[in-house]
Amino acid sequence: MRGGIGLVFLLASLTFGLLVAHYVLLGVEQVGKQTPTADAAEVLAQIGRRAKPMVAWVLVDKDSAQVPEARRAADAWATYLIEERPAILSAIFLILLFGWPLVVSFGAFDLYSSDIGSRQLRYQLLRTDRSSIFFGRLLGMLGTFALVLVLLGLGVTSYIALKLPVYGAGPLFVWAAYGTIAMFCVSVPYVALCAWISAACRSAFLSMTITSAVIGGVPLFATIVATWTPFASWLHYALPWPFQTQLFHPEPGRVALAVLGCGLQTVVFLWLGHRRFTRRDL
Repeated sequence: MRGGIGLVFLLASLTFGLLVAHYVLLGVEQVGKQTPTADAAEVLAQIGRRAKPMVAWVLVDKDSAQVPEARRAADAWATYLIEERPAILSAIFLILLFGWPLVVSFGAFDLYSSDIGSRQLRYQLLRTDRSSIFFGRLLGMLGTFALVLVLLGLGVTSYIALKLPVYGAGPLFVWAAYGTIAMFCVSVPYVALCAWISAACRSAFLSMTITSAVIGGVPLFATIVATWTPFASWLHYALPWPFQTQLFHPEPGRVALAVLGCGLQTVVFLWLGHRRFTRRDL
C-alpha cells in the first residue's frame, strides 16, 4: 500500500461501497415516489416483498435449486436477511460480497512482485529474513483492509442513518459491525492468494493480471463447465466464493463452517506463497 497505488485503492474501495449504498437507497426513493402516501417503513416492507424471491434465488444452492427443502431453506434465509435484520444493509453487503474480491485483488496484487523485479528486496535481506518480509507485508496489508472496511462500514451506516432514519441506531450499527467482520473474513483468503501470486511474479502488471483473472475467471469457468458436468461445481471451492454468503446465514453452525473454510484456504495459500517466496531468487 505504498505510494499512489495505496491512495487510489483507498479511494476506490470507499467509493465502491458508497456507490453501492447510494444506488440501493436510490431504488428505495424511487419506490417511495411511486407510493407517495406510504411512509418509509411501508415502502421498505413493499420492497422486501418484491426482493425476497430474488434474494432467495441468489442464496440457494444452484445444484439443489429444484429440491423443495432447499428452496424453503433459501426462503427462510432471505426472510432472515430482509425482515429480521436491516434489509438495506443486508442488500448492500450481498452486493459488496460479489464485487469485493476484485477490490482485494486491486489492493494486494503488488505485495512483493515489483520489489522482486527491481531486486530491492536484497537490501532488506541484509537486516531481516525472508519469512519476516513475507509475513510482515502480509499483516500490514490485512491491517490496511481492516481499516478500509471499518471506514466503509461507518460511512455506509452513517449514510443510511441520514438518508433513511427508519432503523434504530443499535440494530443498524450491530449488523454493520457483523457485516464488516464477515467482509474481513472473506478478504483474508483472497489476500493470501494475492500474496502467493505476487511472490511468484517479477512484474506488478503480471501479478495484477493473474490475480484478476483467477479471482474473476475461476468462478465463471466453474459455472459454465458445471452446465455440462456436475463435478465441475467443486471448482468453486478453489476460492472462497461458496463460503461468502454463508457468513450471513442465520444458523451459527453454517457460519462457523464458512469461517473454517476461509481459514483452511488461507492456510493453503499462505503455505504455497511462503514456500515460493523463501525458495525463489530475489
